[in-house]
Formats: sequence, structure tokens, C-alpha cells
Amino acid sequence: MKSFVFLSRSGCLLPFLIVFNLFFGWLFLKPLHWLIAEFILIVLFALNGYLLTRKIIKTADDNKLFPGSDVIDVEGKVEDHERS
Repeated sequence: MKSFVFLSRSGCLLPFLIVFNLFFGWLFLKPLHWLIAEFILIVLFALNGYLLTRKIIKTADDNKLFPGSDVIDVEGKVEDHERS
């Protein structure tokens, strides 16, 4: 359940839970519990975004996005061709 809610690859579950709790949580929970649940969901969403950002930066730093480190710089030149 932890990986499904917290580290879901889709990223859609936590925002859905936040919005659902914001509009309908007060129907099922006491006001204090409702606010605490909303706060926890928002903190989890922010933490998930932070961890995802760190993972992207680490992947880019490890050069896994571009595995070939031997990059050849090619300079394009325009050549003049005479028409016959």
C-alpha cells in the first residue's frame, strides 16, 4: 500500500485524495481530524514531488540519460556549389 499511495509512478492518486478530502472529508471526519488528514496528504504530496525531483537530478548527473560520453561535436558548414 505504501508504494501505491506514496511512490505511485502515475502521480495522480495523491492529488485526487487531497481534492476528495477537501470537498468530502468534512462529511466523514471531525473538523480537527479532517484538517490533519488534509495536512498529511499535502505533506506527502510535497515530499513525493521533492523525491521525484531529486531522482531526476541524480539520474541526469549520473549521465544515464545520455549513456554515450564520447560526444562528437560536428560543425555544419554551408558549401557554395556552382550551377552548371
